[in-house]
Amino acid sequence: MISAIGRALKPGVFVDSVDWNNIDGLVRAMDDNAVLTHTSAVLYAFGLMFLLTGLNSIRHFVTEQGLAGDMIRGGTLLGMLCLLVMAVIEGFDHMAVRVLDDGIGRNGLASMDIAVSMQSAKLAMLLITWPIFYASIGIAGLGGLRLLPAGAHRTIQGVASLVMLLISVLLLMSAALEANGFWMAIQWIIAVVLAIWSLALSHASFIGKVSESSS
Repeated sequence: MISAIGRALKPGVFVDSVDWNNIDGLVRAMDDNAVLTHTSAVLYAFGLMFLLTGLNSIRHFVTEQGLAGDMIRGGTLLGMLCLLVMAVIEGFDHMAVRVLDDGIGRNGLASMDIAVSMQSAKLAMLLITWPIFYASIGIAGLGGLRLLPAGAHRTIQGVASLVMLLISVLLLMSAALEANGFWMAIQWIIAVVLAIWSLALSHASFIGKVSESSS
């Protein structure tokens, strides 16, 4: 939730909205809303740390051995690394604004070029990190099917895990496409799937149907 708020507050999304392919426009929106840029970056990174902590808890909770256990622990570990990268590169937002405010470079044009390069580098990392993150969650979810009894909860987890894997492949295939609408649609689908999956797992845990091992 905190990350979602941080994402929504980022200039260029709802405030001074621009197409994510328009890096110049994005940087100008960030510069025009410097305080909001700093705030959104902190909130987004802070929220990701909560999610990282949750994945770490799952990794240590599960004692399942064999392939299933490896899928869960490996998937959550890879997901944690992705979250860490995504949180750290929020620093690009801070520095892009600092570059423009402080006039780093020989003139204003040079400062803009540096800020655009920073945001381009950040976008390049996100285009790869997000698909890997979704794939890691999908792998962990498939491994965790054995820890749920047959029924609605296991079905929801299985479907959600497959959706995550499918989406990761689609995003990797379309990473070079200038398709802002496609990426936004995918993000909405992911948000719905993860919400349903989270509610199902929370309910299963509440009624005692989640086990740390199938043995």
